[in-house]
Amino acid sequence: MLSISQSTGYAVLALSAIHAESEKLTMARDIAEKANIPRPYLTKILGRLQEAGLITAKRGQNGGLRLNRPPETISLLEIVKAIDGKDWGCGCFLGLPGCSNEHPCPMHSFWLKTRPVIVKQLENMTLDKAKHFTEAGWKFRSEEG
Repeated sequence: MLSISQSTGYAVLALSAIHAESEKLTMARDIAEKANIPRPYLTKILGRLQEAGLITAKRGQNGGLRLNRPPETISLLEIVKAIDGKDWGCGCFLGLPGCSNEHPCPMHSFWLKTRPVIVKQLENMTLDKAKHFTEAGWKFRSEEG
């Protein structure tokens, strides 16, 4: 099954946990607890999101994190590229290093047609839409425990 990396999934959870109001900051420890992400792993993810310009971090006693834009303007594709790199999804579907138009693998033509559809879907899905699902997931997880 094709999917984005676990790191990107964590990034969506982390961004969903950040308060949408720009004046209110969210602490990294609160994100780690709410999204159930190990703190050292979360720190790396937050660094990549900050480098991509999706969040701003303020250090100090009154510090925390904020989204740089409203959630409805942040696409999942931006998050995928921030975490997995700009060339995400450009490689061979089967992961074969020699696959190319000249030497296609058995999945090459399928992937050439399917990849743009997936990219478009990620581009059209925004953080505000994904947030509803992540919040439901947190509720389901907390009810289990």
